[in-house]
Amino acid sequence: MITSRSPSVSRAPRPVIMGGIAVAQLHSLGKRTRQRGRRRLPSVQWVSDLLRMELISGAYTDSPLPSEDALIRKYGVTRGTIREVLSILGDQGTIERVRGSGTFVLAPSALHHDLAISQDLAQDVNAQGTRVVIRTTYASVHAATDFIADKLEIAPGEDIVIVESMTMLDGIPLSIRSAFMPADLFAVHITEGTINLHRSPYEVIEDVLNEPIGDTELQISCSNSDPITAERLGVDVGFALLNTTRIVRALNGRAVEYSISHARGDKLVFSTMMRTQKRQMGRTLLT
Repeated sequence: MITSRSPSVSRAPRPVIMGGIAVAQLHSLGKRTRQRGRRRLPSVQWVSDLLRMELISGAYTDSPLPSEDALIRKYGVTRGTIREVLSILGDQGTIERVRGSGTFVLAPSALHHDLAISQDLAQDVNAQGTRVVIRTTYASVHAATDFIADKLEIAPGEDIVIVESMTMLDGIPLSIRSAFMPADLFAVHITEGTINLHRSPYEVIEDVLNEPIGDTELQISCSNSDPITAERLGVDVGFALLNTTRIVRALNGRAVEYSISHARGDKLVFSTMMRTQKRQMGRTLLT
């Protein structure tokens, strides 16, 4: 509450109030926060990043994390930094601290999917043993919208096949996917049930084409889950998602699928090799 004062009392101008906090107080708070940040945040940032990457790469899946003292020695930082890091990882749902027992990794290590070649996550991961299962939840013929027609390089209004599916990792929902494919290639297989849709989309496409697939154009972005996506993936609304859109082409260059996927951001890591511009230019000149 701001009380009135006598006009004869000399005073500084009243601060502007924003959300119940005076601007002068806000600047002071920000200054103190920045000062604290220069002392603590750099080490907290890199330690939490490094430890989290170790955990999602598979470290400590069968045993508790090292003690605070061991982590202090390992990273060469203070106890306060380690406690802040463990608090951050706990808030992220990466670890759980059990009093009297230790600190444990909550989730299994993330899947690492190599983007260097045209293959699906299920093909990549299941080459080492079946962990990923795909279930088709919807398949039907529709008319292509202008947007989908442009992606598939067909005329607007032409028939397409729309397939929705869910990918499970060790029985846990990992991603949901909507795929759009030219009807002249896929409709008969969908309507007559002559092909198994409960598997890698790349395998389905190769069976239909009766040849290996060609190139894949891939885009990756991030978003927060909406209520429908959150319910299907078993996460909270606003949970971080990795989104991928891709155009799969046949060997002759024809676009045979456009798809949109939403995956849990805590379960999946994409990797590829980025070449230097000079190396790429040299390779181009030599070919």
